[in-house]
Order: sequence, then structure tokens, then C-alpha cells
Amino acid sequence: MNRIRANSGNAFHRLLVRCLAEQHQPTDEEIDLVAGKIWHESYGSQTGQPWVEVVPDSVTHRQMIGAAKMALRPQLRCELGAG
Repeated sequence: MNRIRANSGNAFHRLLVRCLAEQHQPTDEEIDLVAGKIWHESYGSQTGQPWVEVVPDSVTHRQMIGAAKMALRPQLRCELGAG
């Protein structure tokens, strides 16, 4: 799949639909790209810090990756909600 830039809304939405409607299992790269989009739309736009500068495995990085997984993997939301 072509690399999705953090500010590429159309590609982000296509990936989201693909994961939800077609039950596509996102790759680690796709999860990272969506995490970058979430970062950019929230904290990154406020702080000016690009996603690539967020320290991997930091609390912030893990939170954004977790949010991306929740957005792209609906079955994960169901499993977590059932507990």
C-alpha cells in the first residue's frame, strides 16, 4: 500500500473504510500512519512537533498507537468492551 501521509485525509478515510467494511487487518505501517494522523490532528498541530519526533515506546507514542489500533480494528474494541 502506498505510504499515507499524516495530513492525507482521503487516504486515511479509504484505509478506515477498508478496515471496517472489508475487515482488512492493518499492517504495522498502516497503524503507525494512522497514529501519526491522530497525533497531527490533536497534539501535533498544537505543539508543532511532528509524529516522527515522538519518541518510540514513550507513553505518548503508545497512546497514539493504541488509538490507531482501536480505530482500525473494530473487533479489538468489542473484545475490550466485553471485559
